[in-house]
Amino acid sequence: MRSRTSLPALLAGLLCLTILALLAEPPRKPPRGPHQEPLLPRLELLRLVGRGHLQMVADYFWLQLIQATGRARQAEEYRDIYPYADLITDLDPRFSIVYPFAAGALPTNLGRETWVNTEESTRLLRKGLPLVPDNIEMNIMLAYNLSAFHKQYREAAEVLERTSKLPGAPAYLPALATRLYAQAGNVNAGLALARSLADSAEDPATREAFQQRVRDLEMEGELQRVDDAISDFRQRFGVAPPDIDTLLWLGFLKQPPHDPQGGGFFIGYDERAYSESQQRRLELYTPDSRGYQWQTQVVQ
Repeated sequence: MRSRTSLPALLAGLLCLTILALLAEPPRKPPRGPHQEPLLPRLELLRLVGRGHLQMVADYFWLQLIQATGRARQAEEYRDIYPYADLITDLDPRFSIVYPFAAGALPTNLGRETWVNTEESTRLLRKGLPLVPDNIEMNIMLAYNLSAFHKQYREAAEVLERTSKLPGAPAYLPALATRLYAQAGNVNAGLALARSLADSAEDPATREAFQQRVRDLEMEGELQRVDDAISDFRQRFGVAPPDIDTLLWLGFLKQPPHDPQGGGFFIGYDERAYSESQQRRLELYTPDSRGYQWQTQVVQ
């Protein structure tokens, strides 16, 4: 006579099967190349069959996302993180940890500062921030993506300016926002912010720091005016002008650039304008043959 399976043994077996199912990797799409993308169920189907248990379904795919991140070695494998994260946040939009985790893991450097999977990273942050607009980490990540990957400096500055007003925001954000406004060529917006911060500063050291930023931005405005004249000269003659006097003499500059500290101006080796009293530009990235690089001290 065959013995009947006890209830505890049956429950233990079901638990083992459940764990195996949770750890099992979903099937993959037919390969279009050497890499196979994960084949995930349609959102509508999951909502239908998982009705009432969508958070549990989201938890299952969260485990898959973590495993996919741990397995990833190539850019295509890191991109697999996105469909998992997108599906999870469709199932449970307030699963807030998914947005910064996946957005931070997605960007992949192919070498020589060539980044991929950045659009997907930014898309996730834009998807999550309307639900948690006061999340400082996600706002800073979005500003970083916008400035470093997409060169959208004005929007990055606006994001940081808003974020700097949130409780607990890092103290460096307002100053960084003014730099990004300068990078965007919107010196007036940066000046307005810096002047406001200087006027509202509660201690002398902070007030002086933002007053100095006002002076830096005023200088950057003059330098950008000279840059525009250099660009016009280059378009006309095919080469950069030899000096500032040439721009004035030929009428590309209507009036000489003004340095409050009394220094002169020169055209650097990168064919951009610099002040003798400062010899640096108020920006985060400077153009070179490979695109934009993090700025270091620039001298003639």
